[in-house]
Amino acid sequence: MSPRICVALYKKIEELRPDWHSEDDDKGMVKIVMTGSASDPLDWQPHIRNKKRRDEMANRARNPDDPLKLVLVRDMWLPVFDAPCMHTIYTDKPMRGHNRMQAIARVNRVFKYKPGGLVVDYIGIFHNLIKALAEYSQSNRERTGIDEEQAEAVLGEKLDIVRAKFYSHDYTKGITVKPKDRLKALADAIDWILKRQEENASKATGDEAKKKERQRFQLSA
Repeated sequence: MSPRICVALYKKIEELRPDWHSEDDDKGMVKIVMTGSASDPLDWQPHIRNKKRRDEMANRARNPDDPLKLVLVRDMWLPVFDAPCMHTIYTDKPMRGHNRMQAIARVNRVFKYKPGGLVVDYIGIFHNLIKALAEYSQSNRERTGIDEEQAEAVLGEKLDIVRAKFYSHDYTKGITVKPKDRLKALADAIDWILKRQEENASKATGDEAKKKERQRFQLSA
């Protein structure tokens, strides 16, 4: 995405989740990683960091215990960045050859209980994946993807978990109605699950127990 889109998306996330934002580099759940200059628009400036500060942000992303959970990246972190705990990448622009493989590799590392990564593809980069794989060895190609039956079993298990967590919440509009209404249904679902987490946290005893309850959806899903 462009710097303009990064900043606009950040503002929207901050509007919806103000507690995710922090002006401090070492705090906050969402950040932007991009380059820029003093001549760029004023509202871009808080997100423009020098190399040292970008490296510190990368170290935060590598730490699975850090509160940083979402990074909006503009043409950064592809060649050498490595964060095995990263599990999901959202792609919104065409990528070819090694750039596409590097993007996939960012989230495809095995880590603790994470068997692989999730690539959310908004523009259809995977129809050319076979072309990119041709540049790699046979062993690399064989390790790409997982067995369909295995994938279906894991999907069924996770679907059961999600259905249980959203029991009594009507999320059908997120499946059947217009795109605008689906976005509202998604926001309603997020609010609902966060409310459940807070209710459970209020009943828990001790800081660690409360923290676990506030993260229960992420931990079990």
